[in-house]
Amino acid sequence: MSTVVRNLRIVRRMTAAEIAQQSVYRAAWIIFMLANICVPIISLLIWRTALASGAHLPVDERYVTTYFVLLGFVTMATSSWMAGFLAQDIRLGKLSSWMIRPASLLVGFVANNLSEKFLKLIALVPMIGIVWWIFRDSMTIPAGPGHWVLFAVSILLGAVLVFTIDILIASLAFWMDDVSALVQARVIISGVLSGAVVPLALMPSWSRGFVDHQPFRYTVSFPVEIVAGQLTGRELLTGFGFQLGYVVVLGILARAVWAAGIRAYSAVGA
Repeated sequence: MSTVVRNLRIVRRMTAAEIAQQSVYRAAWIIFMLANICVPIISLLIWRTALASGAHLPVDERYVTTYFVLLGFVTMATSSWMAGFLAQDIRLGKLSSWMIRPASLLVGFVANNLSEKFLKLIALVPMIGIVWWIFRDSMTIPAGPGHWVLFAVSILLGAVLVFTIDILIASLAFWMDDVSALVQARVIISGVLSGAVVPLALMPSWSRGFVDHQPFRYTVSFPVEIVAGQLTGRELLTGFGFQLGYVVVLGILARAVWAAGIRAYSAVGA
């Protein structure tokens, strides 16, 4: 337990330092968040136009509107960008300096992830608020706090899941010269299968069995569905079971691959 407490203290201090360092790029964060929210808004306008033109979709206008208004926030909150940087640190030998420090290199990436998301939220939340105000009459807003609590928990688990997948991919750099293609493939595949490009509710019916149970759904689509999709109690329980299961299984796998890589990395320098 002392190791966990120590790492949490290190994360807290490193996150504060990262926030102070990254705060000088305030204008950049605003531009990044404008870009982050523009794509969902454009998609929202396209799908609303399709519905107004008589398109027959398996979801109504309130679902589509709520989905895309929340999408920019959820994709940012669950995102991870460290796979390429971690793989580069492994390949260039920068990992060596961390092996004599009291904390893992991964702790530094956790702090970076948290600090950047904190600063991005400051820029993004007002933008989301403006969009919500514009479309407030066409959105599904849960009355009680229960769904919002589940929404927050699901976002947390989704963020852990994405971060774990990035660790797993980056760890392959212990044995591969270049994992950039894998990193890019993850970005493309997750963009489609997470629901960040098109809501998974609009996927063909023959693909539902796969789409509903693959891990990327639980990084973006499932958190949004908790608010927008009016999921039943059984569907919520099943969804959280899959989400937590993927976090545990992929977490164990990522830890095993990382540990094996560290042993191989140490052996080379021995």
